Amino acid sequence: MLLVCDHVYYGYISQYNLLFMKKYLLLILLAMLSGEVFCQNANTLFVTYSRSKPQPVYNKDVDGGAGYKAVASNAFGIRYLMKSSKIITFETGIDYSSFDFKLDHVDMPNIVIPDITQSIEVVSIPVYAHLTFLKYFFVNGGLLTDIEIDKKNTDIDEQTGIGFGLGAGVSYNYKKVSFFINPFFERHGLIGLGKQESGVRQSIINPGGRIGIGYAF
Repeated sequence: MLLVCDHVYYGYISQYNLLFMKKYLLLILLAMLSGEVFCQNANTLFVTYSRSKPQPVYNKDVDGGAGYKAVASNAFGIRYLMKSSKIITFETGIDYSSFDFKLDHVDMPNIVIPDITQSIEVVSIPVYAHLTFLKYFFVNGGLLTDIEIDKKNTDIDEQTGIGFGLGAGVSYNYKKVSFFINPFFERHGLIGLGKQESGVRQSIINPGGRIGIGYAF
């Protein structure tokens, strides 16, 4: 009888210890995940380069409006990521973009129509929320303030105005040096503040990718 009681007693203790260990391990795992998710973001200044394919589009359906073909374009910029211990922090900066695109036309038999390339230059100031998770991954997005500069002979509306951008990517920190890769989608001049040439406003959609190298301080 004593052996049976001892067996039951030690079995109960073993189950209790196992349950305690499971809870303990769960707490450790949660603490580790919390440390990964809510990691410290330092003040970081990045130099960036992006490659994209911008294309002017109408904000409403237009019959007979000019069409455009996207052409690979370049942008250079500076991004600032504010120091924070929270999952969400503040991102801003300034980008200079040179957008190129070709007028689309219908080919006619035996008639060669040369490509007509148009360009615009835009300075953009992002005001983004930047969310970091699992230490290496992030999503960012928010508003863009766009200013078109050095307007050339183009038949699309001036892109000075308010737009938006969304992106996701990965980042890696080595001591005080940081790197990131950031695929994105932007729409420039969605709300126009500049001169409008057409009856229905045109704005630029701009999918692409951005890379950056920065220094934390």
